[in-house]
Amino acid sequence: MDSKKIKVWAHRGASGYAPENTMDAFRKAIEMKADGIELDVHLTKDGEVVVIHDEVLDRVSDGTGRVQDFTYNELKKFNFNKLHPEYKEEEIPTLEEVYQLIKPTDLTINAVSYTHLRAHETAANL
Repeated sequence: MDSKKIKVWAHRGASGYAPENTMDAFRKAIEMKADGIELDVHLTKDGEVVVIHDEVLDRVSDGTGRVQDFTYNELKKFNFNKLHPEYKEEEIPTLEEVYQLIKPTDLTINAVSYTHLRAHETAANL
């Protein structure tokens, strides 16, 4: 790959085309030939690393409250299509699910956490 080539990063996946930080947004980024994906992670109540930008659910889902106050199975009950209602059902993905999706590609992931994730908990889930 040419090191002088400008890289195209899919911010929260292809979030202009699909609900941000969802598997459909990441699949769309792959389809659109992005060089990398920027995503955000938070830790659930039961220690799962999930992909969502905000610390709260309200802006992007039909749920309300803080990510850290829910287990992963509880979060899966919410629909994360609020910003793109044309997508009928969108679950919150785990970081592992996203890694498995992009594993066969050449994409780079930039995973960001702005919260209280402790390094040993995050590393244990990767």
